[in-house]
Amino acid sequence: MDANEKRLIEQDCRDLVIGLGFYTDRGENEKAVVLFSPDGQWIRAGKPLTGHRELLDSMNERSPTIVVRHLIANIKIDVKDGNAAEGVTCYTAYNHDTGANPPKLPAPLGLPFSLGEWHDKFVHTPQGWRIAKRETKRLFQRPDGK
Repeated sequence: MDANEKRLIEQDCRDLVIGLGFYTDRGENEKAVVLFSPDGQWIRAGKPLTGHRELLDSMNERSPTIVVRHLIANIKIDVKDGNAAEGVTCYTAYNHDTGANPPKLPAPLGLPFSLGEWHDKFVHTPQGWRIAKRETKRLFQRPDGK
């Protein structure tokens, strides 16, 4: 694999990380789910969610009155070969339940809900690069859990 091919894979994987954050923050869950391979898995709060249907059902459980935003930084992608890559991304998550649907903005700015890392495994599929597995690892969280 040449350096240009490696850079293209790294960018495709970064785009998946950024896209997943963008779509989930905005509640565009159908667009978020297709960024995973069909049997993709996301381990959130220690609970594994596997496959598009299970991922979508979980995402759809979020109340429409909650505003969520993830600040994404320090995306490091390691290409293993032409079909596999891994990555670690730092995130900071803010959320607030406005009590209104649609949420009344601007929401009050408080402390972040959590700061952590996403540990991702990427796979090349006939549809292009997809997330095969994501594990959310919280490093910091507000004591009140809100």
